[in-house]
Amino acid sequence: MLKYPARQCLPDKMTESESVVGSKEELYPPKSIRRALNLKPGTRVRYRVDGMRLIVEPIPTVDELSERKPTVTLTLNELRGDRKRLSAELEE
Repeated sequence: MLKYPARQCLPDKMTESESVVGSKEELYPPKSIRRALNLKPGTRVRYRVDGMRLIVEPIPTVDELSERKPTVTLTLNELRGDRKRLSAELEE
């Protein structure tokens, strides 16, 4: 199974802040949070709910993903074997 590394720009320390939900139920992360996650206008984010916690994660762009160091190394034979196995599973 492929594992993807954590986002490279995350701060080493936990950043915490508070804000108020807007009149139209909008959520506006404070500037300190936006800076810690490198959130800029147009940045896509993913929202998840874990119990009573809201988790907001930036979705990396293709360019950001291409700059990451690979976490898995496959030989050509391994890739062909995986491809053959996955194709067989799809045909079932």
